[in-house]
Amino acid sequence: MKKWQKYWLYFLIAYSLLHLTRDILQDFGVSTFLSTVLVKETYTPTPITNSVLYASSNTYLIAITEILISIICLKRKYFGKIGFLSIFIAGASVLTWSIYWFFF
Repeated sequence: MKKWQKYWLYFLIAYSLLHLTRDILQDFGVSTFLSTVLVKETYTPTPITNSVLYASSNTYLIAITEILISIICLKRKYFGKIGFLSIFIAGASVLTWSIYWFFF
């Protein structure tokens, strides 16, 4: 495994744990800096934002999947297709968040 791949996996674990913690705090209504940063106040609900872009269940699934993929790659000491899948999932997540943030 290359050095950048290992850094990517550790970064992904840290980011996913932070994001998962943030989502849990938001769902329980705990108001802290972590749970209120980058929250869009002018939310306009539409079917696409409710089901695809904004549902917190999606972010739970994505964060847990990213953590599991990263742990598997680090245990195997092999990045491979599963590691590149983590890059794809992260890229797709950033893309959907950007669409939600800038267009809805």
